[in-house]
Amino acid sequence: MANQLPSVARGMKTKKGGSPMHFLRVLGYSKAYRRYLIPAILCIVMVAMTYSINIAALLPIIEGITGVDGLPTWIREAIVAERLGLQLGTAKIGQSESELLKGGSGVRVLRINDEEIVGDRLSPEDRIIGIGDQQIDRAELLKQLAEWPDEGSNEKHVVLLVLTPNEAAPKRVEITPAPASRAFRLARDVANRLPQEATPSDRLSTLTVIVVVVLIIAMIGAACRFGGEYLIALVAARTVIAIRRQMYRKVLRLPTAHFAQHGTSDIISRFVQDSQDIYRGLNFVFAKGVREPLKAIFVFTFAIYLDPKITLVTVIAAPFAALLIRKLGKLIRKANKRMLEGYGRMLGALEGALSGIRVVKGYGMESYERRHLFAIDMAILKQQLRIARIEAVSSPIFETVGRIVASIAILYFANLMFEGDMNFSKFAAMAGAMAAIFDPIRKMSNMYNRVQRANAAAERVFEILALREEEPDAAAKGALPPISKSIEFRNIRFTYPGAEIPALDEISLTVKSGERVAFVGPNGSGKTTLLSMLMRFFEPDEGAILVDGRDVREFTISSLRRQMSLITQDTIMFADTIANNIAYADDELIRRLALQRRHPDRKYVNESQHQRIVDAARAAYADEFIREKPQQYETLIGEHGANLSGGQKQRIAIARAFLRNAPIFIFDEATSQVDMESEQKIHDAVEKFLKGRTAFIIAHRLSTILQADRIAVMDRGRIIDIGHHDDLVKRCGVYRSLFGATDTDPSPEHRVRS
Repeated sequence: MANQLPSVARGMKTKKGGSPMHFLRVLGYSKAYRRYLIPAILCIVMVAMTYSINIAALLPIIEGITGVDGLPTWIREAIVAERLGLQLGTAKIGQSESELLKGGSGVRVLRINDEEIVGDRLSPEDRIIGIGDQQIDRAELLKQLAEWPDEGSNEKHVVLLVLTPNEAAPKRVEITPAPASRAFRLARDVANRLPQEATPSDRLSTLTVIVVVVLIIAMIGAACRFGGEYLIALVAARTVIAIRRQMYRKVLRLPTAHFAQHGTSDIISRFVQDSQDIYRGLNFVFAKGVREPLKAIFVFTFAIYLDPKITLVTVIAAPFAALLIRKLGKLIRKANKRMLEGYGRMLGALEGALSGIRVVKGYGMESYERRHLFAIDMAILKQQLRIARIEAVSSPIFETVGRIVASIAILYFANLMFEGDMNFSKFAAMAGAMAAIFDPIRKMSNMYNRVQRANAAAERVFEILALREEEPDAAAKGALPPISKSIEFRNIRFTYPGAEIPALDEISLTVKSGERVAFVGPNGSGKTTLLSMLMRFFEPDEGAILVDGRDVREFTISSLRRQMSLITQDTIMFADTIANNIAYADDELIRRLALQRRHPDRKYVNESQHQRIVDAARAAYADEFIREKPQQYETLIGEHGANLSGGQKQRIAIARAFLRNAPIFIFDEATSQVDMESEQKIHDAVEKFLKGRTAFIIAHRLSTILQADRIAVMDRGRIIDIGHHDDLVKRCGVYRSLFGATDTDPSPEHRVRS
């Protein structure tokens, strides 16, 4: 099971209240892709605009179907209402009024919107029935008023013939109409171009024009939606890749001690599961998080224009919705973080079971592993269901609140219609606007939850990015010169995190350049840890490693490691070709091979470079079995070298070290899994390579030990003796017990019992 990162590897604490600070930091990465993001946002704005236009089109469509006077007259009524600062309409005509009205019903004043224009000269219930002394039909009256010259002309004042309730005769009222706005001038031009009669054929022609225009606008909106969502997906994906790239860089520069303490499964989970949650969060925020609020705002603006009182109805519900969203979002963030941690544990358990499948099967532990994984899955399921419950309850709550608010608004507008203060077309448009406002709000009900899920994932990702690197101050250091004299371990002491007994305790040893030193000792005596110190996989708690008298910490780690060839006890193979596994020791060569694979038509690797791989394989006695493979050096070896035997993997690893051709050789001689023929070839290859090189060898074969210049015997983290084989057999009991040999029978085929 993978250990989790401590909560303050982190150096990052989530603000109280579930502030999405980590997700906001993710948004900062998106700035680099603004060349895609800006047009995407513009497309989303267009989608919201076309949505609101389609809703607003309900009013002229319904008016065109149900209106008595036709659409041109309805447009002119809106223009006149704007210019005179009035809200106009029609109403039932009483008997006394019908005696006075000779032509139509006139135009009724419903409300005074701008007292600066009309003052107290008009009041609600007044009816405008003509201009000057002449009574005019309603349609003609509205046309003349709509086209009345703007302020500044000779006829800027208009004298209205007004009929006031309970008065026997009409009165004359002089008013200066306000200039028509650009939008209303355009609407007036449109009205003049439409069929002017209210006959069924003219009304159908007008309605056809409107429907076609609305359809074209809808098609533009659909195209913008495609472009916006695609570009947003592109930005979200590239943002996640940018974050992953930083994670790759950070993880590859973490100290080896970090992986020894915490494992790798949780980190893998952060790469896979957490980054996907970030991607989904970015997609949601940039798409729905921009589109749906704009849709609601644009339609809300239209509804305000129709009737400002809708503002009060909507604003009352907003604070309650905001508080509810915040509360649910905090619960989502906590549950999602626990779920993501569970994925890390699941990956650790699964990796352990599959990599050790032979042991699992050999000991009949299939049922145990199944139950173990099931228990982890159930813990993840618990958090998933918790998130599902919260998200499932969000939409119904907001839908219910929205329906309550919409129902109240519809009843209010219905009352206005029944009172004669609103016609049916306006009532239907207001009802459609209410539905259009709350639909985006309903879709946004999960937005804060999605953001908090992404925020929890981003927090875990930034925990990785906040970890201390292996060598954060490398830029201030110089490169290590070629080693010419000696390597010295001086009073090295080291304890693994969480352990009580030191793995290395006061180790002191000096190795001259070109000398070969073998390390032997029981398991856990500190051999591998000591050589890991040499490559600075771990840093000593006390003491220092000196190269030619200078502390290695004065130089960059990369310059130190470039002078070393390494073969580990666990032979490391990558799921790649044989050639790439050998070339892995040379960063320039492996890059060229990778480019060659991507672009086979180009020439990145010449014959001499490829020959280096072949020569290294021949020196390691690997060429002979590589040539037998169907694709030879281009053969894929599978995960962890699954298609190779133990001896073949070991020889490829040696070929990799040979290709490096470094002056220092570190070799953990793990030959327990290879046959005798492979073991002998490995031994012969190493012997040839070691000539003239400084070598540190963890020895398992007596023949290797006998050829070392010195043998260091280790036990419980200390070097308890050092010397030649004959001397150690005589004086060192630990050394003697490792071989089971006497000073008179040092059989060269004995292996160290470690």
